[in-house]
Amino acid sequence: MPLTELVRHLNHRHALRGGEGRLDLVEGRAVLRVGDWLLGSEFQPVVDARSGHAIGHEARLAVQAGPAGLPSQALFLALEHVEAVIQVDRLCRHLHALNFLVEPARRGFLSLNVHPCTAAHWGVHPVTVLDPVLMRCGLLADQLVLEFPDDGFGSALPLAAAIDACRREGHRVALDNFGRHSADLRRVEALMPDIVKLDSSIIGHSGHLSLARRVLMGLAAEFRRMGVVAVCQWIENPLQLQVARDVGVDWLQGRLLGRPTGRCVPVMPEIPLREPAAA
Repeated sequence: MPLTELVRHLNHRHALRGGEGRLDLVEGRAVLRVGDWLLGSEFQPVVDARSGHAIGHEARLAVQAGPAGLPSQALFLALEHVEAVIQVDRLCRHLHALNFLVEPARRGFLSLNVHPCTAAHWGVHPVTVLDPVLMRCGLLADQLVLEFPDDGFGSALPLAAAIDACRREGHRVALDNFGRHSADLRRVEALMPDIVKLDSSIIGHSGHLSLARRVLMGLAAEFRRMGVVAVCQWIENPLQLQVARDVGVDWLQGRLLGRPTGRCVPVMPEIPLREPAAA
């Protein structure tokens, strides 16, 4: 289906729900208009630690125009009710999927972020990550990785329900920014994501990596035991990269390895997910 038809279809479905914002096309790429905001997609590669090759991308919002140069997070803070947040969050995933679909070689996985309000909604309502028409245009269910943030506190049951619902749809799930608020491994075992993405506070900073090395080594061993893929994010310098590789994390992400850009980089076939180690 041509991109123009896809955009028209998605806007029609969104309008039927009374949602805020609309998709548009600018120079052959999809953009999202919400009030004064104009948003596009950027893709940051995720790299296999052993081979050094990209195996997928995380999609991120890129502000092309907006009030006073604010970051994209400010858009969600400005929305007046939870339903609007969920609606715009859905449009963001549609935006990224459209731009991924027009990439010449859309291989590897595509990671899409899920707002906490959406995760809570999915815990009690049927999950539709992407419009079925988008899925029929070449995206495979297991090609999508849904990234869920977690503050590590409170009941894990609503998030567990959302994760289970995504799995029933054939998608994989990642727990994002682990260690920012809490590093409770029992919570990871309760949620059992396919992937855990470590917060920037875990890797540390250049010149202060001895503690990061010890912490990462312990976490990598535990995730290996669980069969969970460990991703070290925020790799910004060669020292961080060396530490991450030394301790045995699986995947890497950061500006040293690839900045977010409007285009995807070539990827190799993805490394299969690990099975849990025998007890």
